[in-house]
Amino acid sequence: MSDRTPTRADALRRIVAVYPDAPIVVTLGATTRELIALGRADNHLYVLDSMGLPPAIGVGLALALARSRFEKVVVIEGDGSLLMGLSIFATIAHLRPEKLVLITLDNGTYASTGGQPTAAASVDLCAMARASGMEAEDVQGGEALAGALERTRRAARPAFLRVAIDQTNLETPYFLEDPVLLGHAFAEWVRANR
Repeated sequence: MSDRTPTRADALRRIVAVYPDAPIVVTLGATTRELIALGRADNHLYVLDSMGLPPAIGVGLALALARSRFEKVVVIEGDGSLLMGLSIFATIAHLRPEKLVLITLDNGTYASTGGQPTAAASVDLCAMARASGMEAEDVQGGEALAGALERTRRAARPAFLRVAIDQTNLETPYFLEDPVLLGHAFAEWVRANR
């Protein structure tokens, strides 16, 4: 039996199952909408209309929470959004945020804007992550993702997963809440649980 390519929703379910109580920074668009459809949570920071910025937010959180009870700070990013903020790898190399787990769900498209292809297939994202001092793994299949996520929990340095997902999108309503209020609610949760 082959380990099939997961949908975005499949991958999100697995991530949340491994990191149910971790601070999770979630990229915009379809990823945020699908994660909310699977179950909204106080420990999720839904980053709206800020393409390329979720990893930078995650780096800041991982550094600020280095001495907290949180095992890891997880960032769920898309391939197109990560390509927009590639300079984050230099920042990670410089600052070495040990608690950071950066997971890129790569479907090769800009899912939220009509499915235009990204350039992710032309770039070795794992090589970039390794060159930045991260543990990095290219993940193919849902069962492989489960094992890779468990390894990120034990990583003694920043970890990166590039997860191949298919191009399936759940039918979800638009999510149009105030980003300031979302940020405030997440910050309150972090303060109460650190």
